[in-house]
Amino acid sequence: MAYEYVKVILYAYPHLAALADAAGVAAENKALLSFRSRRGTLEEMERVTEELAVRSRLLRVRTAADAFVRSCSEEECFLLEYRYFRRRKKLKGYAEFVVPWSERTYFRRQSALLKRAASSFAAQGWTKEAYDEAFSSYSPFCKLLRAIADGRESAVTARRETCGLVFAGRQNSCCSRGGFFPRSKMTATATAATHASTMTTICTAPGASLPAGGTSSPSPDVL
Repeated sequence: MAYEYVKVILYAYPHLAALADAAGVAAENKALLSFRSRRGTLEEMERVTEELAVRSRLLRVRTAADAFVRSCSEEECFLLEYRYFRRRKKLKGYAEFVVPWSERTYFRRQSALLKRAASSFAAQGWTKEAYDEAFSSYSPFCKLLRAIADGRESAVTARRETCGLVFAGRQNSCCSRGGFFPRSKMTATATAATHASTMTTICTAPGASLPAGGTSSPSPDVL
């Protein structure tokens, strides 16, 4: 079963209310400015009606998404926030959330959560067929769907809050502290250099000469 449309809804979730408001404003503007149009009255009415229909669909899909999010456990809410929503305040709220998973377990849980989201949406009437009928020509969702189909999901949340996730069972992962690490290249480079210096100090016997170029150790694995 294809879950791309479910991902579109989840990625768009933080913005659904704003998108619905924008559709309502567009309908109002088209109605107010219809006297300037060269189109016929019936065609103008159809354009206004379509904007209002889009607003209604967005609000309905938001209601379905709200219901799904409310049904999620704390762990599942974290997974949704980290993968799809990327809201600054919400992510900061998870700063002390301990993540004792391996990378494989993380992806398995994300996959299971996506399937549960699909089941929840379908139970509320949002099957793939219903989604296609409602949003197949809705530009913001079409762009999201293309990005997902083209393997550019990381670009979807690029401008939202960024953070890295350190998995358990990785060398120098510092997983016992839990929490997040920045994705910044500068910060990652500095962290790697610090680890390298520390490992050199530990592994070099007193008075021993340091090999040319020093030594290095792996930097933390960051998602």
